[in-house]
Amino acid sequence: MSEMDPVPPPPMPTSSQDRWQRNSGALWGGGILILIGVYFLLANLGLLDWLKWDYVWPIVLIAIGLWLVVRRLR
Repeated sequence: MSEMDPVPPPPMPTSSQDRWQRNSGALWGGGILILIGVYFLLANLGLLDWLKWDYVWPIVLIAIGLWLVVRRLR
């Protein structure tokens, strides 16, 4: 490399919103893994015997759908 070669400019600092958007997939993945782990732990301890999955899954799906619609409308 000679002295006449141009020096590349330093990288532009990214805003916190850019970092948040880049890392949001990892955040969601980590959160889902934590929830799955908590579920299996509580199920193994016998603390979820009262839970009726026939009612839980539709409620979870409705809540996710509402969240997606509200987020999209903002």
